[in-house]
Amino acid sequence: MVDNMKAVGSKAQVFHGTARHTSGGLHKKDLMKRAGRIISRKKHAAGKKAIKRLFSLGYKPKKGTFKLMHKHKKHTRKNGGANGLFEGLATASGSM
Repeated sequence: MVDNMKAVGSKAQVFHGTARHTSGGLHKKDLMKRAGRIISRKKHAAGKKAIKRLFSLGYKPKKGTFKLMHKHKKHTRKNGGANGLFEGLATASGSM
């Protein structure tokens, strides 16, 4: 730790030990490094929870991007896929 430490500083200053806390009151124990960035542990946990919620809603990450894309539905009769379409046409033309 530095002898004459600043009281309030940026997240980087707090993380490196040159300031006691941020303007929002975060101390070193509240900060962590993730993907080269300094973030709060609380923010990291909230992000993980949000991603988990999106996965449960049917979203998945697309290769090569950071966006979450909606999963494709399986083509079944229940979802109105090709099988259900042809069966419906056969019964409709048979009744004419």
